[in-house]
Amino acid sequence: MSLRQSMAGLHTWGGLLPSWLLYVIIFAGSLACFDKELERWMRPALHVPVASSMTADEVRDWLRRNVSDELHAFWTHAPTEREPYWRLGWEVDGSMEIHDVAFDPAGREPMPGSVGGRFFFDLHYNLHAGMPGVYIVGLAGMFMLVALVSGVIIHRRIFKDFFTLRPQTNGQRAWLDAHNLFGVLGLPFHLVLAYTGVAIFVATYMPAGIQVAYGSDIEKFFGEVMGAYIREGIHQPSSQQVSLDGLIERSRQRWDGAEVGWVSVHHPGDVAAVVDVRQRDESRIAPPQATLSYDEASGELLGEQQVSAGYQTYSWLTGLHMAQFGGTLVRVLYFLLGLAGCAMLVGGLKVWLAKREERGGRALALVRALNGAVLGGLPLASLALLWGNRLLPASLPERAEAEGWVFVASWLVLAIWAVLRRHQPRALYREQLALGALLALGLPLLNWLTTRDGHLLASLARGDWALAGIDLTLLLAGLLCALFAWRTAQPMTQAARQPRGRRQLVEEGV
Repeated sequence: MSLRQSMAGLHTWGGLLPSWLLYVIIFAGSLACFDKELERWMRPALHVPVASSMTADEVRDWLRRNVSDELHAFWTHAPTEREPYWRLGWEVDGSMEIHDVAFDPAGREPMPGSVGGRFFFDLHYNLHAGMPGVYIVGLAGMFMLVALVSGVIIHRRIFKDFFTLRPQTNGQRAWLDAHNLFGVLGLPFHLVLAYTGVAIFVATYMPAGIQVAYGSDIEKFFGEVMGAYIREGIHQPSSQQVSLDGLIERSRQRWDGAEVGWVSVHHPGDVAAVVDVRQRDESRIAPPQATLSYDEASGELLGEQQVSAGYQTYSWLTGLHMAQFGGTLVRVLYFLLGLAGCAMLVGGLKVWLAKREERGGRALALVRALNGAVLGGLPLASLALLWGNRLLPASLPERAEAEGWVFVASWLVLAIWAVLRRHQPRALYREQLALGALLALGLPLLNWLTTRDGHLLASLARGDWALAGIDLTLLLAGLLCALFAWRTAQPMTQAARQPRGRRQLVEEGV
């Protein structure tokens, strides 16, 4: 058996088995490129950019008034252009409980709960399943690397086929052309993103060294490789705390006016509390690791972070994967190439199905059901989430969790629908596309009915393209769904019904 023949089986099954999971990961990651813009869209208080008058000290005061638990740490971030509001998070000591709030720039009080754009970021990297989800995503990433490399080996005419797209031919040939086109189009991007996605969590996937050297103390390990200043709390309350705003200003002066990002306080209120002030620079691939550590009680400078060369490399790989550099153009490019990855997976699954339609078998019904539940169900559930965001009352307790349940319940219903319609896949796709058109085209209208300053006309009038881009993208997606729903409703041509001969398909690299 030749190398190419052995790689064909590896590509087929190594690509098929994780395809639906990879589709979820890549689709969610594509949306997460604009997580901060989605956050603004989902929070009406942020629709009109308002300069927040809050300060870091006022954020800390709010935490003291409203949280009585002893804290391991809290962290806060000042408003930025993409996130025009104060963010606050904290961890209760000894419990691993993480809480966070976002403050209304105008009212200085926490905004109504929402999963926001971070919902898709968490879905991308851990499937909302915590550490087990991180391992599952990592395994899927390794499968993706195997599928990409084996795909290059088995397609002898891969770059020639890149310029070949025959949508009017039989279904299998058209889907294979699409699979090749989108695979080659995003090949370097998909290789880099799959590799960096796995590399980011290498310390989690291979923890043996940390367990031996640090006794599983991950915080101490990262503190050392980052060159951070670490001091344990001694559970003795301090009589004073210096101004966080004063420490921020001192840090700016030390960095010649550079912007400040996260400000974190470890063991707040303790005599051993430490304040870390981190520099921010979104123009670079690797986020700056410059961090100054101060004593919370006296304001004394305790240390300046000296990052190791290894961690600088890790930070560069992380920044390359996260796409938080280069502005809107880079995020649009990542978004489009991510969607190309989704299209590549769809094409590959369609080719697998088309090759086996003549044979029949239970596996076909299962694959059809999974295709309908995942390929069509995930985008529709995401649209349902946005509908839930607009329709759920702002005063609803645990509102963010309710939005998440809208997503889960919608996806479950769509999955059941796909299972019931698995023997009529063409009718199912037509119905899903029609529903997608209805949901996507209806969202800008719903946005106009439920918000005063966040709808498309208002955002365009004030030149707020970041917010208007969400509605414009929804309109484009809705129109495309309507177009494809109409095309799917048309009778199939005779050529599209006729399968290709097996020998010809093998020669073409299927």
